[in-house]
Amino acid sequence: MKYVLLICGCLFLGVLHAQQPAGDALKAIKVRTIEGRPFSLSGIHKQLTALVFLSPDCPLSRNYTIVLNELQKNKKDSLAIVGVFAGPAYSDDEIKAFQQKYAVDFVLVRDKKEALVNYTQATVTPEVFLYDNNSVLVYNGAIDDWAVSLGKKKRQADHHYLRDAIENFLQHRTVNPFKTTAVGCLISNK
Repeated sequence: MKYVLLICGCLFLGVLHAQQPAGDALKAIKVRTIEGRPFSLSGIHKQLTALVFLSPDCPLSRNYTIVLNELQKNKKDSLAIVGVFAGPAYSDDEIKAFQQKYAVDFVLVRDKKEALVNYTQATVTPEVFLYDNNSVLVYNGAIDDWAVSLGKKKRQADHHYLRDAIENFLQHRTVNPFKTTAVGCLISNK
């Protein structure tokens, strides 16, 4: 009888855990902006949030700041872009220098304990995770197909995955593709 109660108790706890929306877990993650202010996704009140993992020493992260700044400017009423710097490898000064040099016009946060990395399973920079306002994943992968592989790029992108995912979502159309493979620099612990 003890075993039956133990099994039932475990199943009950599993059901309780499963009923908690995954978005609550994402919104509960607390990080700090590069200015040192507390930050969580629960404070964002836009239709979409794009978590973009970046690295100050990754050439692709540097190059894509232009595209990301443009998206943030053009979709400011419906989109919040959050640049995420994972792990303790980079100093605040390095990240601030990146922000200044590339005129980054969106929020940058430190994910020193890699809570966002672990939640999203991000592996490279830049890699994007686009969420709706309920923290449901809408799109994951590359910003576009300009980078074919490390060190190999096209003259220009043929497919603008992130831009198209944003547009399709806002127009109530199916986001397709839902997932692509991001090309970039490995996140430090991966």
